[in-house]
Amino acid sequence: MSAADKIMRQLLEQQADERAHRLATIAAEEFIRCNGLPTNNADEFVFHGPDLADEYVQDCIAHLRWVGECAVFENGEETTVLLGDYTMESLA
Repeated sequence: MSAADKIMRQLLEQQADERAHRLATIAAEEFIRCNGLPTNNADEFVFHGPDLADEYVQDCIAHLRWVGECAVFENGEETTVLLGDYTMESLA
């Protein structure tokens, strides 16, 4: 395999990873919007009870936290998810 082929392969793999990352973020946000209980505040959703025991809910929240797309407030048996841009670039 030539150097050009290796570079092209790495570029394609990087693009595939970025695409998968974007799709996971979109899916997690849509899940939060569709399954969370909306509050009176924009882009704020509440989960409680059995929803918090669901592994997929926890995975979606964890992913959005990891990419800086939400803030999470836990209060006993209730978790509030506030969607938004919480990346370091947006805070600068």
